[in-house]
Amino acid sequence: MTFPQLVRDVNVLENAGSPIGLVRLVDRIRPPKKKPELAEEKLAVLLAEIRQFPEAKRDFIKYLKSFICSRQSVQLFTDSGMPTGKGFFTEAFDRINSWFLPRLYGETDHTATFNEIFHETWDHKWVQLISREAWVTLFLEFEFEEFERLDLDARMTTHLLNSILVVSQRVAAMGLEPEILAKLPELEEFDSPFVVQNKEIFSYLDAYQNSKDFDRSDQNADYKQILVMLSQCVDYVNLIRKNKRRFGADISLTYLLNRINQNINRLRTLMRLAVKIKGAAPFESEIELLKALVYSENKKNSLQDHFDTNVRLLAFQVTEHAGRTGEHYIANTGSEWMKMLYKAMGGGLIVGFLSIFKVFIYYMKASPFGEAFLYSMNYSLGFIGIHVSHSTLATKQPAMTASKLAAALDEVTKPKDKAIENLAEVILRLSRSQFIAFVGNVFAAFPVAFLLAYGYHWYYGEHVAGSDKAIALINELHPFNSYAIFHAGIAGVFLFLSGLISGYYDNKSVYNKIPQRIQQHKLLVKIFGKTRMVNFGNYIDQNLGSLAGNFFLGIFLGSTGTIGYILGLPLDIRHITFSSGNFGLAVASIGHKLNDYQVFMSILGIILIGLMNFLVSFSLAIFVAIKSRGVNFKETRKLIRTILVWFVYRPSEFFFPPRVSKLKKKPENELLDKDENDQQNSSDESEKVRPTKD
Repeated sequence: MTFPQLVRDVNVLENAGSPIGLVRLVDRIRPPKKKPELAEEKLAVLLAEIRQFPEAKRDFIKYLKSFICSRQSVQLFTDSGMPTGKGFFTEAFDRINSWFLPRLYGETDHTATFNEIFHETWDHKWVQLISREAWVTLFLEFEFEEFERLDLDARMTTHLLNSILVVSQRVAAMGLEPEILAKLPELEEFDSPFVVQNKEIFSYLDAYQNSKDFDRSDQNADYKQILVMLSQCVDYVNLIRKNKRRFGADISLTYLLNRINQNINRLRTLMRLAVKIKGAAPFESEIELLKALVYSENKKNSLQDHFDTNVRLLAFQVTEHAGRTGEHYIANTGSEWMKMLYKAMGGGLIVGFLSIFKVFIYYMKASPFGEAFLYSMNYSLGFIGIHVSHSTLATKQPAMTASKLAAALDEVTKPKDKAIENLAEVILRLSRSQFIAFVGNVFAAFPVAFLLAYGYHWYYGEHVAGSDKAIALINELHPFNSYAIFHAGIAGVFLFLSGLISGYYDNKSVYNKIPQRIQQHKLLVKIFGKTRMVNFGNYIDQNLGSLAGNFFLGIFLGSTGTIGYILGLPLDIRHITFSSGNFGLAVASIGHKLNDYQVFMSILGIILIGLMNFLVSFSLAIFVAIKSRGVNFKETRKLIRTILVWFVYRPSEFFFPPRVSKLKKKPENELLDKDENDQQNSSDESEKVRPTKD
């Protein structure tokens, strides 16, 4: 459709508030979905055509003025792209519902017309790609004026100032939410910046509207003071996030902090529209707002955007808490490496007993639910025993060290290349720690299970695992004729989840002050005494996450096979340590019948099971760590390349510690020291954040 035809269609409209003219104008600019870069070229063609028909342009400008004044824009400016106060999950369900029943907007608001104009969900892509100069040319052709040049009695000026006041009041209200005051009670002891900014904005807008010689520039002292207050509001939000050890995290708190930040950003954008920014290009703030509104409206029903915005912040906090003992899973020196070996052998010793108990449960022939329950308790109590005895289970290390992986990326004072190098160094040390844990687990689980089974046979005259069961155990280890590798991958997912669960409960312990509440529980103190409850509270403070993670890991591993049986799917789990224990039971029963091929394939199967356990749990842990820090794919490839180069030139360090211990501060040592002092540093920060009037 040519521009004159478009204008003729607009001229016959009975409703001056119809967006059809702008809808068709934007349709002329919109490029093909797969070629958004063509938008500016199409805009240039449209501009040339507009200049050829000055009469049509005048008619269209008249239509634009009538259309803009036909409705109010406050809701569009204040609500578009802003998360509601309904909460994280309610907002998510609302977005899902909007796929089936589109949102309904008021007839007096421009939000509905804006959605009609930019109706394609990918419009934000080409809107972002059009240069500022091209947008400025279009605005000037249609005789638009910048907001700060509009008369005070102009309808759009009123809408803008009302929008600023609305968003300011929202920021003030959110800053006084109980969840915020519970974390920062000092906000109640003096004028909160959340309240002060609202007072300052109210006074500023009053003078803006009623003073004829009002200074609309960004050099206005009152305007500068508002920016100071908004910066202090952001400082308090960041202070809550930084005090991860002290406050913990919660999905509702994360959602609230995200709402505060987004509203502050929108408030700054709206304020820039009302003032003349020194050195700013023409229509700079208007174009920024346009792009933000188009993106927000395109993404208003996007679940991915909702989860990326909020869950990443929560993932950031959870990975920080993922296994507070995570640092103990990384061997940095030769002595720590040997200590890891002894701990792993302790874990293998316990798994040797668990392997026999599992076979006993199998022969009980309980109901599916009973069997799943008994298997789960066998795993859970065994894993808890490993934790309580300070032993180590191989493959749990990657999941429990997510916080260390994340921390290696979190050094904002260093370039990204240095952060990637730090992460690669942590991965190298984790790799050799994992290797020695494998060795300790396997070399203890196999002989313990074999000797126990042999002793059982000597005493009772029968094998723990009968011939049929022993053959089944051998067949389950075959890497190619069974689902062993696939089942090992499932176990790897559960190992990763157990690490997140550990972080979740450690975080909940801090956020809900569980240890302190236990220590002050009147009934428990009366029964057990103050000293015992204080000690118990301290133990829970240090171990709740690990205990919960081990318990749920046992539930996952013990019930998967039964769930697979009920669903008719080949679901089960394989773990390297249990596989080596099962191999020991089978050898004690039918070892004299096994040929070299069966022995070789069983050993190969155990190795591949361990490798799959490690790769899956490690990959998921590092994925969450990287995502929580916003590292893009290009940097991920750089990380992989760095690790491969190191493996070629320093292969032994992936399995054994260097002969000469380099006890200069290594990156992760620095991170550990930094992490230990985090709470103190954060407390110092809180002393610095105070509302000031400059």
